[in-house]
Amino acid sequence: MGANITELFNQMAGMTDEEIAEIHPEHNRNTIKSLLHQLHYYQDGKCIVHDMFGHEVVEKINELYSDAFLTAHLEVPGEMFSLAIEAKRRGMGVVGSTQNILDFITQRVQDACDSNRDNHLQFVLGTESGMVTAIVAAVRRLLNSGESSSKSTKTTVEIVFPVSSDSMIRTSSNDCHGLSSASSDDIAKLALIPGVATGEGCSIHGGCASCPYMKMNSLGALLQVCQQLSEKNNSPSVYRAKRFNSTTPLGRSIAEVGCEPILHMRHFQATGKLPEKLIRQILDQPIEEAVAS
Repeated sequence: MGANITELFNQMAGMTDEEIAEIHPEHNRNTIKSLLHQLHYYQDGKCIVHDMFGHEVVEKINELYSDAFLTAHLEVPGEMFSLAIEAKRRGMGVVGSTQNILDFITQRVQDACDSNRDNHLQFVLGTESGMVTAIVAAVRRLLNSGESSSKSTKTTVEIVFPVSSDSMIRTSSNDCHGLSSASSDDIAKLALIPGVATGEGCSIHGGCASCPYMKMNSLGALLQVCQQLSEKNNSPSVYRAKRFNSTTPLGRSIAEVGCEPILHMRHFQATGKLPEKLIRQILDQPIEEAVAS
């Protein structure tokens, strides 16, 4: 995310003042350039799932889906991020949070449903697979509501979820041999689809490009915690995660520093303005202390 924010600011520094004002009216090329030398980030970390959207995937998108809408979460690797940024400038993409991606897709589908012509929309998802269900459900609701109207036009939507070929199991034409008791027509319908391969960032339980750590937060896990609560102490507080006791060289709690960027992001998404606390930190701290997580 830190690398993507740096890339975002570098691209904004090459925009005109008018283009920057559309993103944030209180900034221009000079203010953006003044931020660049103050922006530092931790370069040794990565998300094991978002890292799958790399060079090979970007090449496939350019080859097969050059006319599709592109979406990218803030944490996808730089190549996918840059591709979506460029698409955004053409009005064909979005870069942001999962909610930003969902809003972008539903708005484009709604616009297509409201038009008086046939439409086929393609959306390439650059995010974790957990987003797919919410997006498909929202798109289905819009398409079903459109079918109930008297319009003769039709809108179809294709959701493309790209991943590296290394995460997929190969199949052969002989993979249907276990279905010999079925008719030939049934065999054609039941042909096996290449599935996910076990490996980092991918599992048979979560599906391709699914985060194994996010999948630990399940209803089954929650029920297990509730069942383990003792009768004498029926409060889940006993399972509360312990806070890090370590501190930064400046004496601040690591837990506090780690959560602070997320709180700043939530404030910006809710109000459209950077929080005063963040502004004061940037303006008051020496450059070497103004570290972006």
